[in-house]
Amino acid sequence: MIWLVILLTLCLSDWRLVMINADGDPSLHWRIGHWMIEHRTVIRVDQFSHTRFGRPLISKEWLSEVIFAAADDRLGWNGAVLVGALLIATTLWLLYRWLLAEGCEPLFATGLVLLAALASSHHWLARPHLITLLFTVVFARRLRAFDRSSEAGALWLLVPLIPLMTLWANLHGAFFTGFVLLGVYAAGNLAQPRKAVTIVIVGAACVAASLINPNGWYLHGHIVQFLREPVLAKFTNEFRSPNFHSGAMNGFLLQLLTLVALFFVARPRLRTTDVLLIGVWGYLALQTVRNVPIFAIIVTPILAEHWQAVMESAGSGRMMEWYRKLSTNVTRIDRSTDGRVMMVVVLIVLLGVLAKPMLFNGKPIVVTEILPGHFPVAATQFVAANPRAISGEMFNDYGWGGYLMLAMPEHRVFVDGRNDFYGPELIQEFDTVNRANPGWEDVLQKYKVGWTILPRAHPLNELLALRKDWSLSYTDDVAAIYSRQSE
Repeated sequence: MIWLVILLTLCLSDWRLVMINADGDPSLHWRIGHWMIEHRTVIRVDQFSHTRFGRPLISKEWLSEVIFAAADDRLGWNGAVLVGALLIATTLWLLYRWLLAEGCEPLFATGLVLLAALASSHHWLARPHLITLLFTVVFARRLRAFDRSSEAGALWLLVPLIPLMTLWANLHGAFFTGFVLLGVYAAGNLAQPRKAVTIVIVGAACVAASLINPNGWYLHGHIVQFLREPVLAKFTNEFRSPNFHSGAMNGFLLQLLTLVALFFVARPRLRTTDVLLIGVWGYLALQTVRNVPIFAIIVTPILAEHWQAVMESAGSGRMMEWYRKLSTNVTRIDRSTDGRVMMVVVLIVLLGVLAKPMLFNGKPIVVTEILPGHFPVAATQFVAANPRAISGEMFNDYGWGGYLMLAMPEHRVFVDGRNDFYGPELIQEFDTVNRANPGWEDVLQKYKVGWTILPRAHPLNELLALRKDWSLSYTDDVAAIYSRQSE
């Protein structure tokens, strides 16, 4: 039911619009993935910007981009939503099964999984990073099982991680998450040298396995270099610290409070690995909001283990008696039912609903499109209908770059969400123009920019409106296009 509810909610509610409209990256990944499908090769040089056209690039998620693009080419935006929803639902379902395997009651496990879902929901976007959440569950469960097993015969728990790392390194750049988990468990088992050595050996094998990608070790160097560049990170919202004034962080805050309450109520004797997991991933989550969903996954089994013990040892008050009776009934029902047939039927029906135009023609039952209030849909339509209204290269809003790559493939963007590719120098130049700081004209001249497409209230628009060498070519409630006047 968790799998079905999450899948259907994401695919059929307005959340599907959030998944593709929160930023321009879903469009970016569709465009790049489609290019690779069309040319039947992994992209190695930039094809989409005029500022870095033809420069070598390292794609951190080429295989995910191909998967998303294949679904999008078939089903439109419904394809991206379906792939994203399947990844999210499967991640939470695997987390739920993990809790059950460790003895957690189904009712309590459901509550904890929903809490983890609430904590990570701000990152439920139709993008390759969802692969990392899925693989984190797999890696963390295997390592936790090994940590709690006897030394003899437990190596088989870790061996599957090696081929999985190869796959992970081709699906998403956050495969470094797996290395962090391996390192934490190795450190947590220093008191048991044989276990620690086993984890280190498997970790070394995982490092070697991760080199099996189109870019080899250059991929690893590229990721490390990006993480060391604060200029690049500040342009990516998910690399900023959590803002607890935002409603999106309520789930994370509630999970932190649940963890703190556990320490006061139960005062559990945590294993060394659990202490390290909470400390390391808690620190990383407080540093960058991108790590909050990973923290939510990592900490949930720890909460389940110790809160379950608290509830089992609690007295027999009225509330506890009511809960135990309800939990017993839910457990009985859960063990006596089999939902596999229902899952298959629902998935087939859902595919039919999302793919109706392709299968049966006519209008789609579920329409998933880019929202014209979030992106310059009308402005791009104007450019397509009036190609002579603009000339030269484009300067665009950072958040619109991915959408413009997809909507106007005949025009190359100034910048997009791939700030790791553009590098700090170009990002600084973009920032100079974007903030209308001194030197902005020199940057536009350097890159032969002849027109801009920016949010209507953008400060650069106000500056260009005062210039005789620039004129307003188009405006609406969302965007404005200014063109340089020919001499």
